[in-house]
Amino acid sequence: MDASRLTPAQRRELVQQLFVERVPEIRRFVTATVPDIARVDAVIQHAFKALTADAAFYDPAQSFTAWLHPKLRQAVAYVTRDGDAGSQPFSAEVLDSLVASRPDGVNSMVVGRLLQECVGTLAPQARRIVELRYRNAMKPREVARLMGWTNGSVHVALSRARAVLRECIDHKLAAVRG
Repeated sequence: MDASRLTPAQRRELVQQLFVERVPEIRRFVTATVPDIARVDAVIQHAFKALTADAAFYDPAQSFTAWLHPKLRQAVAYVTRDGDAGSQPFSAEVLDSLVASRPDGVNSMVVGRLLQECVGTLAPQARRIVELRYRNAMKPREVARLMGWTNGSVHVALSRARAVLRECIDHKLAAVRG
């Protein structure tokens, strides 16, 4: 497709079509990054509007997925900005690692499966904290109260668990790439 020949309206339509085709993948990504299920649709809608507004900057010769994911991250940040500091389940570094290391050929279901495998490798206490925080969408202070820990201890444990998950996912993605 010759990008130089696309009118602004055609480019906008192309971006919207590519977005709609990827809604299941986008929903999985957003659901994995936003523990508040009520905000998932708001993030998706915000991302759609932002991509439509930036359609003039999309080069059809480039990967749409690579162009899409930073905008999804911005939409997550925008929609969750008024929540508490723990409203995003993974740190920016983990999300950046997942997005940056994910080749277009590896779909979100594979990444989700790899993440589940990596969570399974965590020490039991780390796995419990991760599950309470991210699967149960508990705030760190709620996890601290349940575990009998301080808020700081929970934040440190979650940070360490995310580092282990990041390394595990990077290792597994490298194996998937061959």
